[in-house]
Amino acid sequence: MLSTVKSFANALHQDERGDMAQIVLAVALIVIPLLLMLIAFGKQIGDWFKEQNSDLKGKSKTVPKAL
Repeated sequence: MLSTVKSFANALHQDERGDMAQIVLAVALIVIPLLLMLIAFGKQIGDWFKEQNSDLKGKSKTVPKAL
């Protein structure tokens, strides 16, 4: 059982060597701009979330009336 899983993993790895580089590049193209945005606007984003949280805490919980 273990040998079949190992041989399957090896076959899968050999067949998709080029695909892994494409996946890494695609993830990097998404992650790098997000990190740059967080570095540039991190303080403003944090302040916005704090403001939204305080607004939510200030509102009372009301149950809508049935028709």
